[in-house]
Amino acid sequence: MSGLPSEFGPAVRVSTVEHLAPGVPEQVRALGFESHGLVIRRGDRVVFKAADHRVRIEDVRAALRQELGGAAPPG
Repeated sequence: MSGLPSEFGPAVRVSTVEHLAPGVPEQVRALGFESHGLVIRRGDRVVFKAADHRVRIEDVRAALRQELGGAAPPG
């Protein structure tokens, strides 16, 4: 996941949230995750989410291409 900004450009930022940070367990449950997952947001809107170990990088790339309006720039 850390390579996505270099693949898609500066519009994509990757951050990791500590699972025990205040309010995070509630967010995890609200997103329907058992323990963790991946979320793509544009502002407050959830564009894509995949729970726990069901994250597929191909799906993440497809969601980013769709949201950004096209293919990833050539690498």
